[in-house]
Amino acid sequence: MQDWNSIQVLSNLAITSEYFLQVTFDKSGKVMSSDSGIGPIPSLFDHKEKPIYFADCFLASDWSKYENQRIKAWKSSHQSFLVDLQKINHPDGNTVSTKWEFFFITEDFGTCLGLGHPIEPLRPYNIGLGEFIDGTTNGNELVDILLENKLLGFWDFDPSTKRDYISRGVAQMLGYSEKEIHSMKEISWQKHIHPDDFQELLRDLNLHFKTPGNLPFRKEFRIVSKGNQTIWVVGFGKTTDWDSTGHPQKMQGLLIDITEKKKQEIWLREHHYFLRDLAFQQSHSLRARVANILGVLEILDTEHHTPESRKLLEILKTESKQLDLSLKKSIKESVNQNESWERGIGPL
Repeated sequence: MQDWNSIQVLSNLAITSEYFLQVTFDKSGKVMSSDSGIGPIPSLFDHKEKPIYFADCFLASDWSKYENQRIKAWKSSHQSFLVDLQKINHPDGNTVSTKWEFFFITEDFGTCLGLGHPIEPLRPYNIGLGEFIDGTTNGNELVDILLENKLLGFWDFDPSTKRDYISRGVAQMLGYSEKEIHSMKEISWQKHIHPDDFQELLRDLNLHFKTPGNLPFRKEFRIVSKGNQTIWVVGFGKTTDWDSTGHPQKMQGLLIDITEKKKQEIWLREHHYFLRDLAFQQSHSLRARVANILGVLEILDTEHHTPESRKLLEILKTESKQLDLSLKKSIKESVNQNESWERGIGPL
């Protein structure tokens, strides 16, 4: 699957989204296409062919920022570039901060298709990406991930022939060189799935096919590159073509790198268990010492005391018993919280 076709998949889905923004500029800054959230709202008196330019959509001073990033990416042979822009809201003319990723879609590196979103949303948005990702995760968080260079690429899968195709980004992540990508007719990303995750992923994939397609496909798993590097990814997908008998003919999806997120989860898990055990041991150690103190106080209670020393002894006994009850309660609450936390994080 070619990168431009891959970008179109996400671009077409973005059209129905209130959160996503979309625009295509040529080299001069003229808008070639956009969604309804970009540019001035035409009136009945506007000429149908009236052109819209960058300055109609964003602050004019942001053009140099856009151009600098475009030229820098072009000279570095990058497929896309990131840039923050102040979008003009029409008709009131105020601005909102937005984040964009622009993709080169022509050979002269002049025409760019951009996918953007607000940096600080002022209201809830309908992500509107349909079954492709809706209902599977926090939509706003996912879009942020897509525009932060965490999107590895796209894949196509033919369930009938078991053949799959991947975008250049996924192939590069798997460790294939440009020469290999061009010379090989197809590269199977499924062959790079970690063996410990393969059967469970296959089970979820078959469940998606059996519903049929009503249950979105979303799975976290590991991929092993040619260089034996393990990468955690989350795969989203949906079946886009079914035959007359209800069998899947084509499935499309995307892969997102969540390695850093998984590293944090593993670190939190390990430190959680360490702190849990430490707190448990210390709490029980303290209770043992309190028990020793109570034992000594019971022995002292049998001896003769003055009224003053008897009063102090009773205070010590009362405070020691209260301390023991507090430690016991703290241990019980800690155990309950740990059990709840462990149910929440689930297995890796």
